[in-house]
Amino acid sequence: MEVATRRFVRPEFMNHHQSMYAGYISEWVTEAAMIGITQVLGRTDHVVLAALKELTVVQSVYSGSIVELCYETKRYGTTSVEIFVEGKDMLSGTRYFYGSAVFVTIDDEGKKTPHGMA
Repeated sequence: MEVATRRFVRPEFMNHHQSMYAGYISEWVTEAAMIGITQVLGRTDHVVLAALKELTVVQSVYSGSIVELCYETKRYGTTSVEIFVEGKDMLSGTRYFYGSAVFVTIDDEGKKTPHGMA
């Protein structure tokens, strides 16, 4: 897996249980997947998120942690690419969460178009 980014978990990311709010987790997974798809396709234009799926929190994330977000290509379709993302503790390697994002390539009119990678 390739490292997409690292994020410092700050107190404002906590929910009422003092663990990381899942909304931030989904945002970070989406961001890391976008970095991954950009690496895979070599561009950001005409690439849009179609689905965020299989988001699973394995262990709570707490303030003060540094989360390393890594990605790998999971599946290619004709117009789509699925990117798997894992968030883990940068120091211990403990897995916090994982999920996948599906991106599609579109033309100037917003219609799906082949990406040429399959």
